[in-house]
Amino acid sequence: MRTILDLDSESERLDAEKPYGELIDGVEIRKDAPMMRHSLLQGAMLRLIENWAAGHGYAGPECRIWLDADAQRPTTLVPDVAYFRAGRLEALPEREQQRPQIAPDLVVEIRSPGDPERNIARKTELYLGRGVSLVLDVDPNARSIVTHDGITVRRFESGDVFDHEAFPGLTFEVAAFFRSADIGRV
Repeated sequence: MRTILDLDSESERLDAEKPYGELIDGVEIRKDAPMMRHSLLQGAMLRLIENWAAGHGYAGPECRIWLDADAQRPTTLVPDVAYFRAGRLEALPEREQQRPQIAPDLVVEIRSPGDPERNIARKTELYLGRGVSLVLDVDPNARSIVTHDGITVRRFESGDVFDHEAFPGLTFEVAAFFRSADIGRV
């Protein structure tokens, strides 16, 4: 069993330089360094979730999540945005609140140009298999959001309004979301 100190040491190694490292089934993968559009979409999604949550949970960008810390082939991911419902992080010992070993309730992954499809699919599978209620796969090039909830897969595009029964009230116009990352709009 890995101790908190082991996780701290491994996390520090993976976070020592950007882009951050993730472990998928024990294999180290370096995340692509995000470009401006990616960063703008990440910020826009974070604001949408924070405004929706309004004190009923915690949303943050690029928080390291340990999904399989004790496995022979550990998995630790750094989602672009993670949301935890209120009460879940508070229930953890203070030190574990900083490097959670529990799955978030909602995860947003924004694709980078170099993301292999197999990694995206495996990360989605790992998130859902560890208890994430909803994964949002955001594709800036296609200007689409694909949701995965373990039962259904839905695709939202420009002209659609995002909504999902797992997170009632979290709604937004997909086209407006993507426009928030269009350079030259200011």
